[in-house]
Amino acid sequence: MNYHRVLILLFSFFTALSCKDKKGKDLPDFNDYSFNTNVEGEGSFNIGYVFSIDKKSYIEKEYDFIYYTKDLTERKLLIPGVLVNDEFPIYWREVNLPFKIIKRANSDTLVIIKTNKEFIFKRVKNND
Repeated sequence: MNYHRVLILLFSFFTALSCKDKKGKDLPDFNDYSFNTNVEGEGSFNIGYVFSIDKKSYIEKEYDFIYYTKDLTERKLLIPGVLVNDEFPIYWREVNLPFKIIKRANSDTLVIIKTNKEFIFKRVKNND
């Protein structure tokens, strides 16, 4: 009986260690990588600290990318169902999937291609 308790205790200990919140320290910074890929799915990346591209997880540690739309029609193309005006920026992670993303490592711009239209997002420092 003691043998089973020891095994259960060891299993619980290692399970607790594997579930420990790493707070993104080990995850790669999105800014440090290049991308030229299609991002499939539904919704947006806006929810959550961690997001995945090509089955690899990333976080935005220091920088984000924003785009100021020209009008409400353009904003609705990027974020369908939006009802707010077009004077506020759109963060790239708010753009409704699917789209193509093109970015060079440590670049000042990120390009999103959605429905054959190109949108150039500018890099800004995170406010966190």
